[in-house]
Amino acid sequence: MLHRLVDVWTAGEAAASLGFAAARLFDWLDPLEREKDEIFAERGIRTGRDKLKAFRQMEKDALEYLSLLEQPEGERDEVRLQALAEDPLVRFILLDAEANVLCPACKLWNTGHGANVMREAVSLMGGYGITEDCPGFLGQKWMDAQLEATYEGPEAVQRRQLSVTMTSPLFLALFRRWIREMRRTASRRPGTGACGLASAMELWLWTLEHLQEARDAEGAVLYRGQRQGVTFPLADALCWLLASRFQVLDLVELAERGRANPVLAEGLDGFVNGFTDLCHVHAAAASGEVGRICAELVYGYNRHPAWDDAGFAACYRPGELEVLEGLIPGISGTAPTFADVADETELPVKAGPCVRFDGYEEFARRRMKIDGCLTGSRLAKDRAAMALSQVMIPEALDYPV
Repeated sequence: MLHRLVDVWTAGEAAASLGFAAARLFDWLDPLEREKDEIFAERGIRTGRDKLKAFRQMEKDALEYLSLLEQPEGERDEVRLQALAEDPLVRFILLDAEANVLCPACKLWNTGHGANVMREAVSLMGGYGITEDCPGFLGQKWMDAQLEATYEGPEAVQRRQLSVTMTSPLFLALFRRWIREMRRTASRRPGTGACGLASAMELWLWTLEHLQEARDAEGAVLYRGQRQGVTFPLADALCWLLASRFQVLDLVELAERGRANPVLAEGLDGFVNGFTDLCHVHAAAASGEVGRICAELVYGYNRHPAWDDAGFAACYRPGELEVLEGLIPGISGTAPTFADVADETELPVKAGPCVRFDGYEEFARRRMKIDGCLTGSRLAKDRAAMALSQVMIPEALDYPV
């Protein structure tokens, strides 16, 4: 029960981090948008065609700015970097690219996944959970969660918007910076799960780029607007990553600036340790969801082999499994070789016709890395559960009756 309660707790923390991040972003974006409108008016940019041309130049400048940031300090053009950093149009287009993803992601994940988590919270209380006497008014909050998931707009609308905005070159450039950011965070705070989260982000990015180029077994394009069986799950996976990332960033903020708050200063180390474990638990859950979704999309649209000419031809030849064993440990014990099926009257009872991994070695390597990055996540969950069993929350009305 405590482990299930930890899942509820950490999902709430991640949702709060994502929600507050989106709110802050729009607080920063609003004045910049007004400044952008004033600049457009001064330059006589009024027609749709002129605005489109201006936005293209702004995106080009923003990509140049991000590229300069990645260059070593002694080798980049500092004057150009400073000019781009101070350009309000560059700042606007960067925030706008992020807001176009964060807004639908927050609406989708916080309300949709939030409703599922509220159902789990109610179920922990049994029949008591739907009564008016239940502490925390869980029944009412559960019902309200369904309403919030509805009036924020159909989930399909949020996923549709994400499937478009998350593929913009500017957002993907930001996303790559976020991966490196999580790597740096993992080196400083290894217990947060930031390393596994970065690996999951890399897997998601690889999958997106693969799906944009790949075709299914019938030769049809995979990543396109009408094929929502591909685009929507990938949007869901991104939401998990975003929520976990902002949860980790909030933990870093707590650790670095918490002592300035007199309410937190005295027990800050305990707070940081507890929330570190929560971050690790949620990063593991997010990595697992992303790994599952990406694996289904990458492998799931290939033709499943059968015992026909193509199936026999696909079986591994001598020496091939030895090479793959170093990449995918255990494959030699499950995948049939050509020698196994040479006698078609006695087919091997291993794994059916061979599933070849040609061209997917990079994906398999990244997926295995995520599994390794789960190391320690269950210990973190045990610690969080133990801490949770010792928390005393005074009973107080927190919901209007």
